[in-house]
Amino acid sequence: MSDQLKELGFTKKTCATCGKDFWSIGERTTCGDAPCDKYEFIGNPATPKKYDLYDIQKEFNNFFKERGHTPIKRYPVLAKRWRDDVFLVGASIYDFQPWVTSGLVEPPANPLVIAQPSIRLNDVDNVGRTGRHMTCFTMGAHHAFNTVEDHVYWKDETVKYCHDFIKHIGIDPKEITYIESWWEGGGNAGPCYEICVRGVELATLVFIQYKTTPNGLEEIPLKVVDTGYGLERFAWISQGTPTAYDASFGPVIDQLKKLAGVELDENILAENARIAGMMDIEDIADLKELRQRVAEKLGISSQELKNATEPMEAVYIIADHTRCLCFMIADGVIPSNVKEGYLARLVLRRTIRFIKDLELHESLGDIMKIQLEFLSITYPEIKEQQTHILNVINLEEKRYQKTVSKGRKLVKRSIKDLKKENKNEIPVELLIKLYDSHGMPPETIEEIAKSENFKAAVPDNFYTRVAEEHSDEKVVTKTEIELKFPETDLIFYDKPQKIEFEAGIIGFHENNVILDRTIFYPEGGGQPSDIGFIRVKGNKMDKFPVLHAEKVQGVVLHRMDSKNIEKLKPFKGSRVTGEIDAHRRTALTQNHTATHLIVAAARKVLGDHVWQAGAQKGVEKSRIDLSHYRRISTKDLQDIEFIANKYVMGNFSVHTKWMNRTNAEKKYGFRLYQGGIVPGANIRTVKIDGIDVQACAGTHVKLTGDIGLIKISRTERIQDGVERLEFSAGEAAIKTIQITDNYLKESSSIFKVPSEQLPKTCNRFFNEWKSFKNEIERLKDEIARLKVGELSDHALKIGDIMVLSQLVEADMNELVTIATDLTENENSIDVVIVGNKSGNIVGASSKNAEGIGIKVNEIIKDSAKILGGGGGGRPNLAQGAGPNYNKIEEALEFALSQVKDIVSNHKN
Repeated sequence: MSDQLKELGFTKKTCATCGKDFWSIGERTTCGDAPCDKYEFIGNPATPKKYDLYDIQKEFNNFFKERGHTPIKRYPVLAKRWRDDVFLVGASIYDFQPWVTSGLVEPPANPLVIAQPSIRLNDVDNVGRTGRHMTCFTMGAHHAFNTVEDHVYWKDETVKYCHDFIKHIGIDPKEITYIESWWEGGGNAGPCYEICVRGVELATLVFIQYKTTPNGLEEIPLKVVDTGYGLERFAWISQGTPTAYDASFGPVIDQLKKLAGVELDENILAENARIAGMMDIEDIADLKELRQRVAEKLGISSQELKNATEPMEAVYIIADHTRCLCFMIADGVIPSNVKEGYLARLVLRRTIRFIKDLELHESLGDIMKIQLEFLSITYPEIKEQQTHILNVINLEEKRYQKTVSKGRKLVKRSIKDLKKENKNEIPVELLIKLYDSHGMPPETIEEIAKSENFKAAVPDNFYTRVAEEHSDEKVVTKTEIELKFPETDLIFYDKPQKIEFEAGIIGFHENNVILDRTIFYPEGGGQPSDIGFIRVKGNKMDKFPVLHAEKVQGVVLHRMDSKNIEKLKPFKGSRVTGEIDAHRRTALTQNHTATHLIVAAARKVLGDHVWQAGAQKGVEKSRIDLSHYRRISTKDLQDIEFIANKYVMGNFSVHTKWMNRTNAEKKYGFRLYQGGIVPGANIRTVKIDGIDVQACAGTHVKLTGDIGLIKISRTERIQDGVERLEFSAGEAAIKTIQITDNYLKESSSIFKVPSEQLPKTCNRFFNEWKSFKNEIERLKDEIARLKVGELSDHALKIGDIMVLSQLVEADMNELVTIATDLTENENSIDVVIVGNKSGNIVGASSKNAEGIGIKVNEIIKDSAKILGGGGGGRPNLAQGAGPNYNKIEEALEFALSQVKDIVSNHKN
């Protein structure tokens, strides 16, 4: 693949163990990767100098900077900031997909170097156990993007850079092997080298040059150098520590060990890592085999090994997971039960579980402070978000305790149901359902099951399985419409105040007319389309209403009634005039700019983590969804409204500008995409001086003062971690205030007090009502007891049991009380059937009656049919009702006859 290797003295060989082709200096029979080669660096560092993670990160960046690469800042780990197919960044190449890798936009630099924190949860159950698996790792990368016009560098230069870097940090080139391989992912493919030293893979050099299609590989014009250097592994190999965790975040581990009182057994951990390195750890069977092999090597039992390693594994897991959480939450992930929030909550609750296993007195928040202190040295942006991170963690910890407390009853009920089905184990599917739908951790379920003498089939890879199910965005594939028309000229961008225009009809598609130019804003970005009408030029009589407008492949479709489309078809090629509903456009424009102001105000009040999660603008009212970890208080809501209106009164200029995507991102960052991912090489930016900037295709006012007024009317939680604000702008905001004012005036009039005394008066009336209600309930109970005494005298003896069937003046609740009292007291009646003139019927029975086969739920169900309704309940207590209340006596007689039949049959 590369002539450079020959020039460096490498020769091609075939591995005697795995059969892969590889390159090395000197004689060698194996490829250098595990399991063909053992880890030979533990206790025997591969470099003369020991690097910690941030030393090697600095060394890596400086090395490539000195060789013409521009260092760029890390991207957020929340990939959905710029793409809609995945939630989290899993490798540095994610930063440049799809816009740069497709050739649509220029890269931020070329060539470039980056140290990108990346998150992968596909091996979460292996973290802490193998010595090398992590949920969060740092991918060092140098990328080059080659076009026909601009060739930067390709295979030979990439290999030389990699070789020189490894040699630069002090690794003997004779220890390096380059394994030839092939890479595919994200619709692309290309050859690659896997670089190994002393049994561990340190880097991968991928040369993306193909697109994968149903017909095979197709060469692409943009050739991408996609490299990935595992910087934690470089730190590990330079220190020779027992695990990669000790090398990467040693100071955190040291503090955790002190808190937990855990002693490090380097011999066991080193042997565990060596043997794990020889295995492809993928599932439960692999982990059990790993433990068995390590135990045999050390001459101890698997149980002894488990007892010795589990506390240390818990320490490693907590150190790894808290680092992962710091990046997630700092970069805007809000723990929840959906999407990326689900993944954050999974990591968070798994961390709490291991804190519990170690019997630490410290909370997760206390542990996070240790990790935050460590990370803040290298990542100042994490230090800036420390308060927010801890707020989220502390709240989530409380929620977790509530979830577990609430879920215990659910688990016990599930176990009871399984026992009825003669099962002795909670299946995996139910464990996943209890975790996904109710937040119950499998370990807690297992504890509850044990207390109920039941089993739970918790697999070792439980968290990996659920994480895989939630790792990618489910992209809905839309049916593409074939439109063979030129793109529509959008006049409303250049002339936003214009409400009339002239255009030509160039064609039709279904119930849509297509014009060469338009001022009709097509629905998009949460803004509804304009409506209005068009006329054929020269004919002022006939108006053709435009009901809706949408843009497909750059072509605006103006939807009309099918009859009007038929009338217009003969005029294809003719000139038309059009006019939009000016009042509607103004209202939507005010609401759209108001949305931007509210987001900016919310960030100021609630914090920088706030992100727009959806919006819908309207004429009378609009809504905006914001990511936030707790309910928005009344005070916060008022502050947001106050600040948003200050922005309105400030009469700030609103600037719109088309910009190259890369330049816009460099200048403003990913805050541009508050309103969602905007496609295209060029994006339209909407900037409000000193307040907000977003990529937005909607219509906006020229000055914030043109909005007039913003009124936030209500807020609600629409899902975990997302708060919805409903608001109005302009004239609609005034109407909202007037309606609210009318409510106050009407309420004041009813209570005959000034509006400022309404809260006090309402509170007094409510307390009095509550007191009267309680008194009424008490009196009802008293009446029911008196009725019970009277009714007892009307009981009949049927066989060996006492039966009462009676019409009573009482509501449904009183009927239930009467029936249960009569069947449960000392001199109880065995069967009670009571009804009222409203068509309600209730039945209750004693254990004695049940013993002879009386099931009142069946009797009531059949009796209620006479009333034209239905009923049901338990065998000893049931109720029913129906609209034919005039047949209540017939229903009671039927119920009594049913009881007589059962008694008679029992005797026979």
